[in-house]
Amino acid sequence: MESAEHPCVRHARQGSRMLRTLSIKNFVLMDDLTLDFSAGMCLLTGETGAGKSVLIEALAAALGGRVTLDMIRRGASRATIEATFVSPSDGAWPVALDESLQAEGLETAVENELTLSREITPRGSRCRIDGQLVTQTVLRQIGALMVDVVSQHEHQRLMVPAFQRELLDRYGRLLPQRQAVREAHARWTGLRTRLKELRQTSQTREQQGDFWRYQLREIEAAAVLDAHEEDALKTERLRLVHATDLRRVTESAYQGLYAGEQEPSAFDQIARYVQSLSEQSGHDPALEEACASLAEIQASLKEVATGLRQHLEGLEADPERLREVEQRLDTLGNLSRKYGPGLSEVLAHAGRLRENLANQESADTRLAELSEAVRASQADLVAACDALTAGRREAASVLEEALGQELRELELPRAKLVVQLTPNEGPAGWRADGAEQIEFLISLNSGESPRPLAKSASGGEMARVMLAMETVLAGLDRVPVLVFDEVDTGISGKAALAVAERLADLSRSHQVLCITHLPTVAAMADHHIHLEKRDDDVQTRVEATPLDEAGRIRELAALSSGSPHPAALQHAEALIAQAKRHKDSAGPRRATGSGPHSER
Repeated sequence: MESAEHPCVRHARQGSRMLRTLSIKNFVLMDDLTLDFSAGMCLLTGETGAGKSVLIEALAAALGGRVTLDMIRRGASRATIEATFVSPSDGAWPVALDESLQAEGLETAVENELTLSREITPRGSRCRIDGQLVTQTVLRQIGALMVDVVSQHEHQRLMVPAFQRELLDRYGRLLPQRQAVREAHARWTGLRTRLKELRQTSQTREQQGDFWRYQLREIEAAAVLDAHEEDALKTERLRLVHATDLRRVTESAYQGLYAGEQEPSAFDQIARYVQSLSEQSGHDPALEEACASLAEIQASLKEVATGLRQHLEGLEADPERLREVEQRLDTLGNLSRKYGPGLSEVLAHAGRLRENLANQESADTRLAELSEAVRASQADLVAACDALTAGRREAASVLEEALGQELRELELPRAKLVVQLTPNEGPAGWRADGAEQIEFLISLNSGESPRPLAKSASGGEMARVMLAMETVLAGLDRVPVLVFDEVDTGISGKAALAVAERLADLSRSHQVLCITHLPTVAAMADHHIHLEKRDDDVQTRVEATPLDEAGRIRELAALSSGSPHPAALQHAEALIAQAKRHKDSAGPRRATGSGPHSER
């Protein structure tokens, strides 16, 4: 259950609660534990080994982190962890979370509420978002948008160059410039791909072009205009080969039907019959009909004879023409064998050759146009990258200054953070995310060369570096829940007070979960949960108790001196009063995370 409201919770209402409930069953030493969290800074304390780190492990498991079988409580068949989040006070989830849920086709079962869960069994683990099975990758992706864990030993996101680039771009208000680069890069790569494909096609067509032109010249040289020319030539060849016999029989038929030079022709004989019958038709009307029929036959004979005479005139033995016909038939036969089987197919093939060659010419034009488009798009990409690089350099300078100030206030006076921009190598150095790689480097002592974050500091120093980054970037970092796991180890005095104040400041815009052993830090909490290990000689389990004001004072006294004696209690009350004064006096949050282009 949530504890009663403390006076110091009032300032936290400016922020918003995101992690509402964490339910753990059969996870290591936790058999059935449910924790409710409030807005602001939620503190977890307890003796070493009381289960604080196990609690963070359970939360990480629910967010898609690595799990092992030894996380299942002894004697249990499975372990389950559920983390329930509620949307901020304005009722809207972070934009990146909404986009990721939509991309995976996930919908929240309850409005303004989202539950991430993990079930660990000997057969493996099952990941769910609002009861819907998802992959561990999806659960981890969504979890990373909800919670960020800061510890002495690892930091889930600040160590990743891609995330450092994201932070720098958001700090410098450079997301529009980066989007312009992404769009220009997409156009450039798309045009380059099309150009490559067209070049490959053009190269193939060029290799075939000479062959196509050779074939077309061969067909055009033959001057084939009619698909039926070969049939006509074959008919003519037969006539030329048999011209003598054809002339003989044709002339004989002509003579017999009409000419009648040596004996009366059929035409002449019918003429005589017509005349004699006509003379007697007056005596017998039936003869008139016979005369009429013979007259028609006579006219037909004359017509046939006239045709034979005209045909006879063209029937001449012509060896030269026969050779021409034979040669033409050979030419057409060769074309038909190559491109046929007939002249219609030869003509169709010629049409295809002309089309291919025309396409090749137009492809050359398109190739030139596309090459110019690639050059123009590359110029646009270079210009967009240059603008983004310039913005990044400016943002890096301002960010370095802001982080340097934070590190000095956190008692790291010689620390210096460097945002290193390294140009991409090679001709394709322009990428969708810009023309350079970005990495955060730090030097903690005078004379040291800056090194990557993960290799540069002790646990206590690195914790303060990470806290400084979280403070500077808090206004930009949309991850709503920050978990600080003993980031104050190894510090005391002014450094401890500075860390405490920074955590309190962060809790104004984020929900902060903090594990600490420092009374100075613990005094800043808005909500305090004490973890304790219980052993009843049968099993050991972790219990969690929300503390009221009196309980907080006793716990801070124990953290200070080991026992709640009067002096320790008085000191605890003084620390809480000091914390309240800091939170009550805190004005609007500093604009350390506003970036170089904000109003100052």
